[in-house]
Amino acid sequence: MSAGAQIDIAFGLDGRYAPHAAQVIASIARNAPGASIRFIMLHVGVDAALQRRVEQCAPHATFLWIEVGERDLPAYEDRGHLNRTVLFRLGLERLAPGDCTRIIYLDADIVVLGDVRELWASDLQGAPIGAVRDAYVDSDAFAQKWGRPPGNSLYFNAGMLVIDLAQVRSDKSFSAALEFVVEHNSELLLGDQDALNYTFWGAWRSVDPAWNVQRYLSPKERAEEQLEPLRKWRRSAPAMVHFIGVEKPWMPNIWHPWAWMYWMALERTPFRREVAATYKMDAYQLMRLRARWWLRKPAAAKAIA
Repeated sequence: MSAGAQIDIAFGLDGRYAPHAAQVIASIARNAPGASIRFIMLHVGVDAALQRRVEQCAPHATFLWIEVGERDLPAYEDRGHLNRTVLFRLGLERLAPGDCTRIIYLDADIVVLGDVRELWASDLQGAPIGAVRDAYVDSDAFAQKWGRPPGNSLYFNAGMLVIDLAQVRSDKSFSAALEFVVEHNSELLLGDQDALNYTFWGAWRSVDPAWNVQRYLSPKERAEEQLEPLRKWRRSAPAMVHFIGVEKPWMPNIWHPWAWMYWMALERTPFRREVAATYKMDAYQLMRLRARWWLRKPAAAKAIA
């Protein structure tokens, strides 16, 4: 990949998640100064005024807002914090602009701590997507449930994807994943993530796990002999922290060792006060979160400061 090439980064969101996507965008812009970035925003219910506020977070980037209509993607039964927007990444096959041939997809519950140009340059070795293994899903159990070949194939987390969109379009593989969602929606534990794993089983490539750190590893887990190859970081600190699950860093009375990094990124957006008020993160909650960060932050945080 050319060092000066335009980097396409996609999000799927609604108005509720726009402030969180904004902090991801702010963290990307801060850590990739001078990069040429186009944000492709697949959305529903994000009006023009809200779009402009999001765009303030990366004033030198290009934004393309694409509203997803009812006919663009199938219906989806909401499950807790998962709603129809989780399908938007599968819409990239048809809805992304024609000149987009490679794209990074990101969830909005992420904070970026590295330069996305490194991720963009990932060698997919001819595979249609690059991802990081999911730290919580039993790959063998998934293969057995869905009749996929057992062995060395592993289940990946879909919150960060590097996508060879030209190949995906040629194979219509995201369309196949959508069909799988429609056919098996009531049986899927993790929605379109299950569908993507079924579709790309054994056909994806692992990128550096530092680009989708899904939890804080204990000292024992971080020990070299304790980690399998597809969970070992290839750098000294996370490049991207993913706050998976239902507990998010903007919620009161929860703890994640990297949560304060979310609030630091949110400070560079127009949304900090709004998010704090919405989720009742008062001054005491924020002070406690910051204090815990300084007292208990991971050793790897020193490499980011």
